[in-house]
Amino acid sequence: MLTKKSIGIAFVAALALGASGAALATPISVDGVTWDPASGFDLNINALNLRETSVSAVGDVLHGYGQIGSINGDNGFCPSCDLTFQFTYTVQSLGLSGSGNPQAIFTGGTIQFYINPKNSYNMQFPTSAGPGTPWLTLSGHTGVLTGFTGTGQLFSNINGTFSNPTNGSNGQGYLDATGGDAMKWVDTNTISDGMGGFADFSINSSFLTQIFKGCGSPPSTDLDNVCAYPIQGTGNLIGSSLKVPEPGEIGLLGLGLGVLGFMIRRRRKEENKGQA
Repeated sequence: MLTKKSIGIAFVAALALGASGAALATPISVDGVTWDPASGFDLNINALNLRETSVSAVGDVLHGYGQIGSINGDNGFCPSCDLTFQFTYTVQSLGLSGSGNPQAIFTGGTIQFYINPKNSYNMQFPTSAGPGTPWLTLSGHTGVLTGFTGTGQLFSNINGTFSNPTNGSNGQGYLDATGGDAMKWVDTNTISDGMGGFADFSINSSFLTQIFKGCGSPPSTDLDNVCAYPIQGTGNLIGSSLKVPEPGEIGLLGLGLGVLGFMIRRRRKEENKGQA
């Protein structure tokens, strides 16, 4: 005779079967870009070959471009494509740190990522980072950062001068996923903005002046020319991916619930026989 207790045990067993696959996650693939959300590094997007313009006054617009080198430590994340990006920020304020070094706070941030053909990106040609298949759009998220006065989306500590940063210059900030095919996988709101809210990504960068050979001073104003970008750097985006359940997890849960349903139907038949 099946009892309520035995059915309860079966229910717990069904949930356990489903949960047994929960520790695993299926790799995420978006437009040919694939990464593992179960990685201990998830989510770490590493940018390299980054070039940007210089700024020196409030209202100046920072332009830049570059290429993604790895996702979660894997540089083979897209065997058939280059994942490139272009970005802009606007200088909101300029000041000095407690140690007297220049500081800049930016707002109006946007980073647009594109899928382009494999090996099509060339750092010497800014347009090679440009429009391909839109993959992800990130927009600046307003927050605060220790050591800076006021709110902003990107905060920079600068060695040297605003227009001629030297080794050790760096930036930190916050971003939200706001568009693109990859948005639904990274819109996770896991990064504290210091104001009680949460962003999808934090950004960390390092940069210094490294003028392309043959370019003069001041920099070119033609944003299609590498001579407009006298600053070179690297960057990291830190966030979190949504986890995708393994197919086996769903199958195990279905199997467990199927067994539970069979046991309940059997109990009802036994009860009906007893009433006959």
